[in-house]
Amino acid sequence: MSEIKALIDLDWRFRKYKASSFVNGLIYFLGRLPLIGKMIPTTMLYREYGLKKGVAIIKLIFSLLLSFVLQTIPFALSYLIAKGVNSFLETEVSLFFVWFIAFNVIWTCIGKIFPSLTKQEVQFIVNFRVSKEQYIKRTSLLKILNDLIFMLPSFLVIGFLEKNIILYLLIGIFSSLSMSLIWLVVDLHMTLMKHRLILKLTLITLWTVGVLGLSYVLIVNQEFYLLEKIIINWMSAFIWLVLWFPFLYLYVHFKRYEAYSQQMFKSSEVMINYGGANKKEQQQKQYLGEGTKMKLEKEEDDQKLDKLKGSKYLNALLFSRFRSSLRKSLLIRVGIVSAVMLTIVVASVIVPIGISADRLERILYNFIPGMFFILFLLSFGKKVVQTVFVNCDSSMLTYPFYREPKAIIQGFFYRFLKIFYYNGIISLTIYLWINIFNLVNKKPLSLEFLLLVLFVMLSLSILFSFHELFVYYILQPFTSDFEVKNPVYKFVDWLFYMLAYISLQIKSVGFEYGIIISIFSILYFIVGVVVIIKVAPKTFKLKN
Repeated sequence: MSEIKALIDLDWRFRKYKASSFVNGLIYFLGRLPLIGKMIPTTMLYREYGLKKGVAIIKLIFSLLLSFVLQTIPFALSYLIAKGVNSFLETEVSLFFVWFIAFNVIWTCIGKIFPSLTKQEVQFIVNFRVSKEQYIKRTSLLKILNDLIFMLPSFLVIGFLEKNIILYLLIGIFSSLSMSLIWLVVDLHMTLMKHRLILKLTLITLWTVGVLGLSYVLIVNQEFYLLEKIIINWMSAFIWLVLWFPFLYLYVHFKRYEAYSQQMFKSSEVMINYGGANKKEQQQKQYLGEGTKMKLEKEEDDQKLDKLKGSKYLNALLFSRFRSSLRKSLLIRVGIVSAVMLTIVVASVIVPIGISADRLERILYNFIPGMFFILFLLSFGKKVVQTVFVNCDSSMLTYPFYREPKAIIQGFFYRFLKIFYYNGIISLTIYLWINIFNLVNKKPLSLEFLLLVLFVMLSLSILFSFHELFVYYILQPFTSDFEVKNPVYKFVDWLFYMLAYISLQIKSVGFEYGIIISIFSILYFIVGVVVIIKVAPKTFKLKN
């Protein structure tokens, strides 16, 4: 009885720890948001225990309810698999049979052979000085019991549908308990072996292939019902009812559990540290990768910039030093666009367009929304923003003269014009090829269409040259360690990508879309310029 009480107490302490960590993380996250953050004092992280306890309890209740929902997923998947197998092979495989084979026999093996501690569990063990051996032993058993409790509603529903609730409850609960304990005992021994990873992968592969192969042969030969009868009967229920006990004894009385727990804890720490470092590296690559890849080169005409002063000199020098790299990137983009457009032009000559000019124009109107996505991918906005932060702003923002309003505004417009220069060349290249296509095919496209395309490409060039720079100056999400600390920036970055992707899916409203997106782009630019002048001097700072 005391052991059960210790199990429940340990689980409750860990759940409270997770809930408290969640609440503190939520307060910290909200505190970093631009508008909401001002209303949330940082002292809430160390005070307001009553409020945090209330939120933690709500979170605990929600997590328990969610656990019941999550445990229905294997049964829902089993239903879909059974339905697919029955329709494809014209058989009558039951939901419970699929769950038993796929999740109880196979997935339990995979889950128990590769156990690991989460980051919160490792922190809980270290911070509260909990015994590794006792924690791992108790929580392993507790997780099995929790899973059984959360699966109870599903077993009851299946038993009700099959009109034998007790039989399905006994088989479901005790077969799951037995399989979990069997593989836990196997893992105890394999974890302390040499070449344990290879041995575990080999065992899982052989076990999975063997079980699936046998099931497939029986189903194809219409003999699966024999296996189903063996699995679902009262004798089977009695065997499972007895089988779990000896494996529980072997697990609890394992003599080398201390060595096992040390090895498991060490492996979990390695994976957590690797995952954290890898996540940081991926984030830096996603948001600052272009900037770190750019090559700094000495230019012969740097002396021409000596007449400039302050931030003007720094920005001019920066783009002068990266001119070769930017030019190379521009040539690659122009080359790709030209190769694609040349292929289209040549194809239109070899295989003449066999439709009327009006119909061709209507078809091409549908491609106008796609220009948003294409120019989004080809834009220099993100590349330049990352380059200027990594190679200039990350260092210069520590100097007062660089943070003066006049210097910030001048720097913004200088960079905007540079980005627009590169984006404009790409848009002009695309537009020239459209005109070449029109000339080669004896001018099937009307002047109205060509003017609309020109208007769209000009406005989108302004939009993509302005947007990344605008978001960068208003939110300035990067730290001196090249980390992204502003969650709003990540959301805006994701949202803009989704808008570009959605534009790719829009059909049959090309003309209207072209007008709307062009007007929106110009308005966005005008309003954004006003915001930059008013707000950027206050927000363009290096994050801690």
